[in-house]
Amino acid sequence: MASIPKEERAFVLQGGGSLGAYEVGIYKVAYSYLKYKDKKEGNPDRPLVDIIAGTSIGAINAAILVSHVAENKTWEGSAEKLIEFWNYISTEPISKPLEDYFLAWWDYFRKFNPYMGTAEAARRYYLTKNLLLTGAPKVFSSPSNEHDKKFFDPFNAWYRFDNKPLKQSLEKFAKFPIATSQENNQPRLILTAVDVAEGIPVVFDSYAKKDGTRKTEYGRYIVDKKISDDDEDVNKMEEEIGFEHVIKYDKGITVDHVIASAAVPVSYDYVKLEAETYDAEKKAYRKNIRHFWDGGLLSNTPLAQLILSQRQYWYGVRGLKDTLPKLNILIINLHPARSGIVPWDKDGVESRNADIMFADRSRRDENAILLLSDLVDLSKKILEIAKKNGVNPKLFDDLLASRPASHGRLHGIKSLRYGEMLEGQFNIGNILRFEKKHDENSIFLKIMDFSSETITRLIQDGYNEGVEYVKKTFGDEVVKAAGLEIKKENNS
Repeated sequence: MASIPKEERAFVLQGGGSLGAYEVGIYKVAYSYLKYKDKKEGNPDRPLVDIIAGTSIGAINAAILVSHVAENKTWEGSAEKLIEFWNYISTEPISKPLEDYFLAWWDYFRKFNPYMGTAEAARRYYLTKNLLLTGAPKVFSSPSNEHDKKFFDPFNAWYRFDNKPLKQSLEKFAKFPIATSQENNQPRLILTAVDVAEGIPVVFDSYAKKDGTRKTEYGRYIVDKKISDDDEDVNKMEEEIGFEHVIKYDKGITVDHVIASAAVPVSYDYVKLEAETYDAEKKAYRKNIRHFWDGGLLSNTPLAQLILSQRQYWYGVRGLKDTLPKLNILIINLHPARSGIVPWDKDGVESRNADIMFADRSRRDENAILLLSDLVDLSKKILEIAKKNGVNPKLFDDLLASRPASHGRLHGIKSLRYGEMLEGQFNIGNILRFEKKHDENSIFLKIMDFSSETITRLIQDGYNEGVEYVKKTFGDEVVKAAGLEIKKENNS
């Protein structure tokens, strides 16, 4: 059994379509800085990251990274692998030879019309419109037109894309299934999707559960009560069945789990996964097919899922009763919460609306978990003071063995006794947030712009903004020692 580390590192990768290329630039900086930091602290062999949690395109980046490390047993070359993937899926538009003429023409007329967007914004706008008609060959197909069969409205046509090209591209750069373990010094992969019928986040995990199997359990936690609630011995007459839905993947996370996390609603079809659902009438689990959408709908920044998963492993699997290893977290946000301007045009308003909808909301989860940890701390101190002042220990034992008033009422959470609530205490360390800056070239359909020039710029922007952060936080000497520098022409 592997030893328990004092602390763990985790990356949280947000969803955002083609904006995921920005995460690659940030990752390159984080890789160089952390390697420098570990070497300086006398721990050069420390794994770069212990857990990577991702949603949508963040899930795809995370899967490629974890797969690379699991297959090659090293983090070396992981940044290059991501860049190779993004260069592969980017599209060279057929209009490329005409771009220079278009940009020059646009810049000329912009002198006379202050309402016109930048030439770069116009390039992205019209190019993306073109991609929505022709498709991006390594990411999504050209649209198919489905007529309205419900209301027979000719203006209610449904245009959908096939993301099979993305699935095939991912399979070229990640080896599936992905099954990792802490014992083998491998990073943990956490992905989020949404169960369409339930309307709740669902987490896929590359680490095994306590029983040695890999599975996702979610929905109501079912307890079969043998007697009425009025009986004072009700707790002794309950049979714990388990969670309402169970998805098993013993061999590891598959490409379908990753694509489920990235199945953008309306644009793409549901991803179907086999599950087992508890039938209350037959009192047994039955197999069925469940449908999934993009995890960004409910958890585009899966911080809470990351923190809860860490506790589930160390407390639920490894049986750690004390405080968990300190968890230091880096979050990469692709949708800026702040822009500094209020848009006036339709595309700008739609773009700002999308950014606000998918921006980082994880500070609420962070606050709740920190406050919960403080309450656990307080409870432990009160118990300790009471014991030192001669309070009968049996009173504590009886209290800690009893269940709280929430027993049987929490949705999707297994009920705990008071004593269990004080075990496996959260230990949240530093949380750093990199947020993509808003720029004047941003457009509403930015997540669909897989043109080679835009992808290159996004990787470069992520890298440069990451270097600027390190410089501002730690100084020029650290930037130089880590081998970092602002790059102006390319991302390599």
